[in-house]
Amino acid sequence: MSRKQHNKLPFKHLKLVEDFSPKNKRQEEFIRLIEDYDITVAKGTPGSGKTFVALATALNLLGDIYKKVILIKSVNTLPGEEIGFLKGGMEEKMEPFVMSYSWNIDKLCGQGAAKDLLDKKLIEILPLAYIRGLSIDNSIVIIDECQNIDTHIFKSIITRIGENSKYIFLGDVEQIDLKAKKNSSLGIIFELFKDTELMGLVEFLDEDCVRNPIIPKILNVLRENNI
Repeated sequence: MSRKQHNKLPFKHLKLVEDFSPKNKRQEEFIRLIEDYDITVAKGTPGSGKTFVALATALNLLGDIYKKVILIKSVNTLPGEEIGFLKGGMEEKMEPFVMSYSWNIDKLCGQGAAKDLLDKKLIEILPLAYIRGLSIDNSIVIIDECQNIDTHIFKSIITRIGENSKYIFLGDVEQIDLKAKKNSSLGIIFELFKDTELMGLVEFLDEDCVRNPIIPKILNVLRENNI
């Protein structure tokens, strides 16, 4: 993966990011779309590397234009609870919800990289609700589990994109947790924008799974039984 600007990552992490390479054609397409579009949406099978590839591409693009990567995850708390009432600062509050990000960053950039990049403000973690009041400039924003974002929230989030920024939406339409599944934005956005040049859209299929070949086999059995 080549850099298009001077990357601000510490060298020990940068070398590993530069060594990342896509494992299949779909991942190659995903990287190209992220580089070419301000907004990219990826949906599809678990284990296809959506989050890992998004992180690798975003970190590789850090530099003079994109100064930080903002990690967003939809936070589902218990009834009556709000993220603000959890103990600790924002990073500590969000830690249980974004652990998958941290694991991927450490796997990609080396042990302890997530904490190091957070300390250096090259990565920022925010709950979904906080982004709705911001104007996002000079950043790459990765929004995971977006199948659990309804169209109203999606509209609110998408209007926050500012100058020199990119959005990367990730999700799987088979893992919707919303009570009204029809309100999930992921499938709707794909359908609405598939014939436009406004967004880069990519769908990962079972054949694109890189985690473990047993995953698509299990998914097929579950689908056949409407699970």
